[in-house]
Amino acid sequence: MSPRKKTWKRARKPEQKAERIDAILEAAGVLLDEQGLEGTGLNAIARQAGLSKPNLYVYFESREAILLQLLLKESASWAKSFKRRLDQIEKAGDVDAVATAFADSLTRRRRFCTLSASLASVFEHNVGPETVAQFKREFLAIVQPCVTALSEALPDLSDEDSSRALAMLVMSATGMWAHCHPSASVKVVLKQPEFQHVKFDFQETVSRLAACFLAGELSKL
Repeated sequence: MSPRKKTWKRARKPEQKAERIDAILEAAGVLLDEQGLEGTGLNAIARQAGLSKPNLYVYFESREAILLQLLLKESASWAKSFKRRLDQIEKAGDVDAVATAFADSLTRRRRFCTLSASLASVFEHNVGPETVAQFKREFLAIVQPCVTALSEALPDLSDEDSSRALAMLVMSATGMWAHCHPSASVKVVLKQPEFQHVKFDFQETVSRLAACFLAGELSKL
């Protein structure tokens, strides 16, 4: 259900501006869930948030800037979930447990996976260098606790190794989201026996990917 729209007055105080930004991000998230990236344009976001389109530019330079900020919000939620799962692993060096924790942390993260998969190809193409730099600073700060927890779960990996491994796993796993959650037409096709071997379950596929990748990284040390 769509959030209740507000009749906005001019935001003057910092808390009012923060509330306005939250409303814009909430609107973008609802549209992303309901209509995908194609339906999450500036006009639609403005309508969903109860704002005029020019008003959006007071807070964000473009649609991509809005979606980058939404991605940071979703990244924070995912990172907390992944770190919590890593902290629950009882035996250090258990690659399969780490791989399962990673897959489980992403399984219901539709927004995070959808946005992450479009980061380099879409979002970073219509914002300035300062916006990109700030996004990357904030994202790295958000995932740093996960990097530390990954190094503790797999002690043979340095923090630098863990950082690169996590980045590569996220890029690979989020790119799989759309393939593992196909359109209605593709679902019909995948029911045919000749295509059964190209039907993939997201959680299982990501877990296998992570296990193989991490085992390979450790074997190189």
